[in-house]
Amino acid sequence: MEEVAQKSKLNFRTKFFYGFGSISFGIKNNGFSYFVLFVYSQVLGLSPLLAGVALNIVLIVDAITDPLVGYYSDRTRSRWGRRHPFMYAAAIPVAVTYYFLWTPPSDLSQMQLFSYLLICAIIIRVFITFYEVPSVSLGPELTDNYVDRTSLMSFRYFFGWFGGLTTYNLVWFWFGPQNVTAQYADGRFNPEAWSDYGFVAAVLIFIGIVVTSLGTHRHIPELIEPPEIKKAGIKVVFMELKETLLSNRSYMFLFFSGLLAAVAGGIEAAFAVYFDSYFWGLSSDQMLTRGLCLYLSPIIAIFAAPLLSDKFGKKKTVMSVWAFQIIFAALPFALRYLDLTTGSSFFPSNDSSWLLTVLCIHVVINVTCGIIVFATLSSMLMDLVEEIQLQTGRREEGVLFSARSFADKAVSGFGLTFAGIILEIISFPRGVATGEVPTEILASLALWYIPICIIAFGGAMSLVTGYTLTRNEHEENAANPDTKVWKAGEDV
Repeated sequence: MEEVAQKSKLNFRTKFFYGFGSISFGIKNNGFSYFVLFVYSQVLGLSPLLAGVALNIVLIVDAITDPLVGYYSDRTRSRWGRRHPFMYAAAIPVAVTYYFLWTPPSDLSQMQLFSYLLICAIIIRVFITFYEVPSVSLGPELTDNYVDRTSLMSFRYFFGWFGGLTTYNLVWFWFGPQNVTAQYADGRFNPEAWSDYGFVAAVLIFIGIVVTSLGTHRHIPELIEPPEIKKAGIKVVFMELKETLLSNRSYMFLFFSGLLAAVAGGIEAAFAVYFDSYFWGLSSDQMLTRGLCLYLSPIIAIFAAPLLSDKFGKKKTVMSVWAFQIIFAALPFALRYLDLTTGSSFFPSNDSSWLLTVLCIHVVINVTCGIIVFATLSSMLMDLVEEIQLQTGRREEGVLFSARSFADKAVSGFGLTFAGIILEIISFPRGVATGEVPTEILASLALWYIPICIIAFGGAMSLVTGYTLTRNEHEENAANPDTKVWKAGEDV
């Protein structure tokens, strides 16, 4: 068989434009993960349970749109290639609706506010899928180099975190004295401040999508073009989706690992503002300080992830870094729980001058490890593209990434709902200031949170052991001429 050389390593410009648009997904994810439940329940007065239910109803729409966007972006033939028509179409709907999500009309009833949240969330999630799935699917076509794929995903995670962190930090900057009024002693509870957040975030989302779409446009002639295939009925579509998603054992292990990780991540993100505000008693300025420190994490990870993948291999890197992170992430919460329940002093108290320093160091290390793990996992998924193509005869990055994307949203949405249920079970008070939540409720919150995250993340890590594709096998697949084209007539 004639050997085909791997594509040359990517330059900085290509990595930059591929990754830059993740600021849009990072901002959207940050808002949905960290702020939606808090704002709609604590600021706008919606029941946490109803807020969680609204975000989960969206999953019915996601279950349809995610795989279909992946499927049709794999098969689209146009002068703008397979991916870019979807990417361009997403920019305006996502940005406009994201602004309105944070600017609901005043004096809405519970059901009206619930409906408003539901409609905005559906529009945002559908159109962010139009951008995210096709844009991430460009990666395996841009390079088949084992290490460069990890570097490419590191850029994507770098900008995703950069976008999320920037809007997160701006939140605590805005919620200073300028948003403190006679009615709102704490700017975090001022609805007008969240409207300002929504406007700036919407503008940044629009810029991110447009910059990546235009910046990667020049690569369209180099990308794989699907053959002309007769329009398939819905039965054929789902038969092909089933074959692609179930044809590879390693993919299935990564898929279910992502499910468990997203459950834990959804709970972790939903509780983040609660822990920061009530458990640690951080002020807006302290949250801003810690958020600024977090910029170190993606900077470290963008260099560390490809280096570790090259030296130790991707699977070993994920297993070792993730095992450390799972225990390290839970440590401060476990120590503070012991303080609350035993009266001991295992961790700096909320009035200690050392608390912020310790939390800053902890979060930088924890997030750095997380970025390394998930950037490497994403590049492991990239490496399966060629192997699955050799099994099915079809080049379907969009399908593979859309399934992972839907799984992440589905169970992270479940995590948000579960978080809302936990808040109801422990009777967490609504609209209270920091320092006013009873100690026993804070202890109950930690008691729910710690074991759930350890068990879910630990289970996700253990599933990675089922991934069997080695570096040598990937390089053989990438050199196979059959992975360079999608041949007509080979679809099922």
